[in-house]
Amino acid sequence: MMHESDELTYVVLDVPDPQASSVMAIRKAHADLVRAALAVEITLTESFDPAQSPGQAFTALDDIAQEVPSIEASFAGAHRFPNSDTFVMRLADEAPFHALHRKIASAGLTFLPSSYPFVPHCTLRTRSPVTPEDAAELLATEIPGTMLLDTLSVYTLSRAPTPAGLRCVLRHRTQLRGSAHRTGT
Repeated sequence: MMHESDELTYVVLDVPDPQASSVMAIRKAHADLVRAALAVEITLTESFDPAQSPGQAFTALDDIAQEVPSIEASFAGAHRFPNSDTFVMRLADEAPFHALHRKIASAGLTFLPSSYPFVPHCTLRTRSPVTPEDAAELLATEIPGTMLLDTLSVYTLSRAPTPAGLRCVLRHRTQLRGSAHRTGT
């Protein structure tokens, strides 16, 4: 959880339309103001260490993006993280996301420690409480189609006087340059 003065900065793959619009419609239908204030994405890393130079980090990410192919992927289905009110869409083939996560983690960048293991996903809802009907509806979610994930972005989340209580700011964006890496659909 963020402290009053904290900013958290994440490296993500942006989810394109029409899948992004489908996810955002679910967030809004479930009145998850926090998730509706955020980009629709697949997080690759937890927060940057604030002592790290943003310029050096962005250059390292640009270099990685030059080497990494875009990822053709699809959602496998909805999932609820254990002992939580977090509902997500998992990916049909997680291997390219794990490979990109490892590549970023081994690039000499520093990140704050994470309490959770890396699981590639796109978050649908985190708002509590969840009724049994809401849970059943979310777990039945299907978002069909293949998507091309080719945009690597860095977003900073900070507290803000907004309905969601936070602000999401795009800090950096780069395109994955290689040819598409096809995953299971």
